[in-house]
Amino acid sequence: MLLQSTLSLALISFCGVVTAVPTPLDAIQMGSKHNIYLATCTRRAGLGECPLLIFCPDEAAVSYSAIAYFANGPIASSGLATPSQIATVSEPPQPWEGVQRGAKLGRTSSVTASIDAGAKALAKGEIAGTAKMDAEDFVCFKDGTTFFEVRNELGGRQYSCTTEYWCPSIQV
Repeated sequence: MLLQSTLSLALISFCGVVTAVPTPLDAIQMGSKHNIYLATCTRRAGLGECPLLIFCPDEAAVSYSAIAYFANGPIASSGLATPSQIATVSEPPQPWEGVQRGAKLGRTSSVTASIDAGAKALAKGEIAGTAKMDAEDFVCFKDGTTFFEVRNELGGRQYSCTTEYWCPSIQV
């Protein structure tokens, strides 16, 4: 009888604990939507960059390393996407691995990225290094397959990029 009373008291106490009110989804603090992509990009060559001085053939292109910043989340699917900011890091493209590279985004922000020396051999999705934009920290993952293409007002391709590394923000 004493055991039955103790068990009943324990169940009553337990039931009183589970009456907590759930937290509304709006009140949960979410992380930053900011994403940085370290990419190799190609754009059509301009008049001064053409191999022939008279005209620029359609196949003439200039490749470069770039840092692309997406303020409102990662690229949803490969293809047509417009970064909030993009900056050239080096022309011609240089490897990201084993060095710290950076660029100025817009007028006020600067980005630096440090990719590990052996990161080129990693599988897609493995941690490859870090990046920093102003005071915001990012972790970088091996990519190599995501691409984005930006078109001008007339629908012509302005540039296309293949991402080498994807760096989402780790700020909360």
